[in-house]
Amino acid sequence: MASGGAVETSWPAAQRQDIAAVQPQVQAAARKFQLDPRLINGVIWVESKFNARARGPGGTQGLMQLMPATARELAGRLGERSRPYDPGFNIRAGSLYLSRMIKRFDGDVKLGLAAYHGGPGHVLKWQKAGKRGVPDGSKKYVEKVFSAREQF
Repeated sequence: MASGGAVETSWPAAQRQDIAAVQPQVQAAARKFQLDPRLINGVIWVESKFNARARGPGGTQGLMQLMPATARELAGRLGERSRPYDPGFNIRAGSLYLSRMIKRFDGDVKLGLAAYHGGPGHVLKWQKAGKRGVPDGSKKYVEKVFSAREQF
């Protein structure tokens, strides 16, 4: 997505439509949770390629690939019903979770993404072991999100 709001023409036509369809929700979530909309789009791209019906092998669901229990917990915080395959809900809930992970790791976007990917315990365990930076199990994920972010 170009900075002016137009969807890049480098995406296949069907994906351009899917990407464009959710931009109002992405923009609203970005404002509400103080996130870069390009970062939200990057997560969505890596997680589901903008397929709102995506299912992950571990049970994750929707655009931002939320675990059902996480989606329910986030729905409660949002004062909504959990609807992981609803694009608006999934983007709001996923963005809330991403924002919480970034804040939990003192504003470090890379560590927040690593926590989004592998859970905050994954990052905390890495840090407790005296290691710095992004845990090995999340490095490629973080790189992919940052790369995808640049396409929006």
